[in-house]
This record gives sequence, C-alpha cells and structure tokens, in this order.
Amino acid sequence: MAILSNLLAVSEPTGFWETIIRAFDNVTNNYVLAVIFLTVVIRVVWAIIDTYSKYNQQKMNLIQQKMQPELDKIKAKYEKSPQVMNQKQNEVYRKYMNRGYYSGCLVTFLMMALNLVVFFTLLSGLNSMASYNITSSYNNLKFTFTNTLNVIDEYLGDYTDQSKLDELADYQSLGIEVYSEEDVQYIALVRYSTNGEEFVLDENGNLQVEEELYRTLYQTDFAKIIETSFEDGNNTITSYTAITNNDFIISLVNKLIPVYEEGLEEDCEIVLLQNIPVLDDNGEQLYDENQQPLYRDLYLSEVVQLLAMNEVTTVYDIEKDSFLWIENIWLADSPTSQSIMSYQTLSSQASGLEAREEEVYNAFMPNLNELRGRVNGYYILPILCVLVSTLSIVLNNLHTKRKNKKLSKETIKVKGAMKWMQIAIPVLLGIFALFYNSIFAIYMLTGQIVSTILLPLQLLIIDKLMEKKKDKEDKANNVVEYSRKF
Repeated sequence: MAILSNLLAVSEPTGFWETIIRAFDNVTNNYVLAVIFLTVVIRVVWAIIDTYSKYNQQKMNLIQQKMQPELDKIKAKYEKSPQVMNQKQNEVYRKYMNRGYYSGCLVTFLMMALNLVVFFTLLSGLNSMASYNITSSYNNLKFTFTNTLNVIDEYLGDYTDQSKLDELADYQSLGIEVYSEEDVQYIALVRYSTNGEEFVLDENGNLQVEEELYRTLYQTDFAKIIETSFEDGNNTITSYTAITNNDFIISLVNKLIPVYEEGLEEDCEIVLLQNIPVLDDNGEQLYDENQQPLYRDLYLSEVVQLLAMNEVTTVYDIEKDSFLWIENIWLADSPTSQSIMSYQTLSSQASGLEAREEEVYNAFMPNLNELRGRVNGYYILPILCVLVSTLSIVLNNLHTKRKNKKLSKETIKVKGAMKWMQIAIPVLLGIFALFYNSIFAIYMLTGQIVSTILLPLQLLIIDKLMEKKKDKEDKANNVVEYSRKF
C-alpha cells in the first residue's frame, strides 16, 4: 500500500491556452513576457479580422443612411395608416437589405461571440494556471521547510550528543545546501568558512563549504505506512497506521519547535547557550529599567526556525513570480491583497491540500509573511485598463467626427445603449483587473494598448476601402445616367 505525495494531486493544466502560454514561457522563461507576446499575436491577428468586421459595419451604416430619408418620408406620409406604412417600409427594407447586408450582420455577431469566447476561455485558463502555480509554490516552500527540519533532526539523532548541540549553537556559521548528484537531489547541513564575521565566497559568489555536517535525500513524500505487530495468545495481530505528509511535518514541528506556555521553556526546550547578551539591531547591549544588562538563553527551536526560514526565504526570492511593483502575479494588483496569502486565500486558490494543512501553514508561512510579506499592488493595472480602453473609444469617436466634418456631415451624438456601452466596457475591464489575478490584468492591458496602437491603421484601411467602394458606386451610377440619355 502506498500513499501518494500531495504533489501528485496537483497536475499541470493542459488546456488550449495553458499549453500555448507554457510554450511561450519555455522561450521567454517568464510568465509575464509569455502572456504579453501571446497577447500581441492574438491582437495582431484579431486586428486583421476586426478590420473586416468594422468595414462591414460601416457598409451597413451606409445602407441605413440611404434608407433613412425614404423611411422618414413614408412615416410622414402614412402616419395615420400604420398598416400601409409598415408595408411601404418593408418594401424599402427589401430594396436595400440584400444578402450582403445580412452577411455583414452575421460577421459582426460572430466577431462579438468569438471575442467573448477568447476572453472567458483565456480567463479560465489563466485561473487554472494561477491555481497550479500557487499550489506548486506553496508545496515547494512547504517541503523546503520540512527537509530543513528533517536534516537537522537526523543530524541530532537522539539529541544527547553535546558536540552536535554545540555545533548548532554556532548557528551564524551554519547553513542549508540543496544540490544534485547524478540526478539525485540532496539536502545538507553545512558549516561555512568564516573570515571574521564575513562568509568567504568563491569566484561564483557562492558560500564556500568548509564542512558538510550531515546530508540526506531531499524528499517530497514523507508519507508512509507503519506496521505494528503484537502477540495475542497464539495469534499475531498486525495493525497499520498511515502517516501522511502533514502528520510527519507536524510531528517534526512539535519535536523541534515545540509550543508551550510561557515560563515552561526549560521543561520543553533544549538550551544551546546560556546567558548570552541581548543586543539591539545595531549590535549594542540592551539594558533593563534598572540599567542592568539583559541576558537570555538560546534555545534549539530558535536556531532550527532561523535555519529553516533562511532556506525558505531564499527559495521564495528565487522562485517567486513577480512583475515590477507586483510581488505575486497570480494574485490581484490590489493593496488589500497580500503577497504572502493567508490560509483562507490559499485554500480557496490552491488545489490538492491535505488534512491538517492549516497547522502546517502556521508553522512557517506567518514567519515568511513577517520577512517578505507586503501589499501585492496599488490598483495600477485596473486604473490603466480603464484609461487605455477609454482612450481607444475617444480616438475612435474623434476619427468619426473628423471624417464627418470632412464630408460636411453632422455627427450624430451617441445616445442610449451605445452611450452606456462606451462607459460600461472600460468599467468592466477595470472590474475584471481588480478582482482577478494580475497576469490576466496584464493580458487585458496589453490587448488594449496593442488595439489602441493599431486602431489608426485600421481606420485608415477602412476609410480607403470605403472610398474605393464609393468611387465604384459613383462610376456605376454615372454609367446608368449616361445610358438613360440615349
């Protein structure tokens, strides 16, 4: 019987967008750059399709402009005869709304539907990637913490070897090393060479290892089955107890970093050094209210926690997914969102968490939050999404005004649903950027920037196509007029 590590419960997403983003990430080695490049590709391709859609929309608008004077005349003439008015209006619709008109409507509808499909499927894909990366990152920190405790525990053995305890008392020269040999990963408790108070670095900037005190395998699965047998008369009774990852971790924490009531330190703790001076942040001796120097005992749990958290913070700094001011791209760009998430946030975002996970979380994540935690953003991405989207709409409206002014046509003010749509779209983008992960907000912002940059080129192409269409119609009308003269 085997108990699988909870790492195996977290499978990497294999959806359409997840696969594409991972392919870009393999090239860029950065999720943000991968999403930005993917967004540029999507928006460039989309711009080509969107240009055709906008061209169709302008053709439909032109047809409606041609129909409107006839519809107005019919309405004025047959206002008192609704049935006749409807009949005449239907005749006008049949005259102008040919196959091309309805195909243009279909193209516009399909574009809107496709846009929504891309938006929400990509949102779903990035959410699944966020869940996977949050879970993997937490598990990585969790097993780094556990392996550090485990290598110290194995080194100490029965905790009675005073020389080993003395070694740990010199904690300032101790560290944890994780390395691979022949594709096997090890974790070691080491003592570094010192020169005064400074660690000696090699030519690569790495700490020189003077002595490897102890090493063991780096594990991601501490789960096991404990078999216990005893004799009951003539029968041998065997029982099996399942020890999960979390049960093992909690037992290690309780052993090395015990929790006790204040004043019971001597009963629960192993003292490494007695009566060491209490120093301030500048290394100066601290005194009590009677100006007596302060002293304290150094406990094993302090050293264990220090060594473990040094390694946890090192791994966190190396592997965190950050971008500019955003500490964690898998969380929202918001000052109400912490870069080191609470357990409630973790449990809602992560997948495959074991029982008693909160006890394990509380063993090291609050310490990490004190050392590295900060707000995860300042609403910059949501604000930029709203501003860039608004800018795109304003540029489009300005283009329409200039075009109408050039043609001596009156610009019709946007009213009703269209007016509210121009307000709602930027607001909705801001809301999505506010409440979903930052990587999706980066996708939306990049998409809006690329679309805004490409918009003038799109409008220029559409204007040229419309001018070409108008010239063609004018030539056709001239031919008809000329033939009528004969």
